[in-house]
Amino acid sequence: MNFGIIGYGNIGSLISDNLIDIGFLDKNRLNISSRTLSKLENLDSRINVYENNIDLVKDSDIIFISVKSPDLIKVIGEIAPFLDEDSYLIHSSAGISFYDIENVYDGEISCVIPSISSEANPNKQKTGISVFYHNTNVSKENQEKIEELFSKFSNVITTDNYDDLEALTITTSCMPAFIAFATEVFARELSNSTNLDYEDVYSYLNETNFSTANLLNLKLFNSDDLVNKVATKNGITQKGLDYLNEELPLIFNNLIKRLCD
Repeated sequence: MNFGIIGYGNIGSLISDNLIDIGFLDKNRLNISSRTLSKLENLDSRINVYENNIDLVKDSDIIFISVKSPDLIKVIGEIAPFLDEDSYLIHSSAGISFYDIENVYDGEISCVIPSISSEANPNKQKTGISVFYHNTNVSKENQEKIEELFSKFSNVITTDNYDDLEALTITTSCMPAFIAFATEVFARELSNSTNLDYEDVYSYLNETNFSTANLLNLKLFNSDDLVNKVATKNGITQKGLDYLNEELPLIFNNLIKRLCD
């Protein structure tokens, strides 16, 4: 398989690192191009570096486009004359309509939203979620091939409803940033209100986040069970839960509206 990546930002480097981690380069070719060539200076020597997208496209069967959303249509328009009937495009811009893309290229196109939580790790564990949406032109063979590849480093889910892609993107791709931000803000505010050191509080919260998620993920408890295990009537936890129950639904509802505008 000749796999090309256009754009070596956060997502492009995430995919590249994961492919290397699962041994993709043992039997396959990985091609990468970027407008900022300095980003590619320290890549694995087995990766083929291209100074322009056209040459990469000519040497790649599957082309993964990882650029800023406003640049996606421009990049596809640039490479479209050099694609053939066997070319297969994948992009990671959930906010760009497939109808807009098909105005410049109407071949096999998929959108995948990988989560930063599927970052390659030394334990070779499958983490995070990759959400796929395929247009009707994508062959069953290509669909199975790309989903199997991503399933080696993440949990793959596929939606047949493009309108659901945005909601799934919020759930799987945006959420790591929201969790990290909320943890940092809580640690800072708690430290400012007490004698506790910020770095210590931040470390304790991260460990608690991880262990709590592990309990839920292993289905040792569901959310209600966990709440009932921790909260006691009139206790400090219950006071906090009562407050959050009043405030969080509105905050989350406004957040979802803001993200889906």
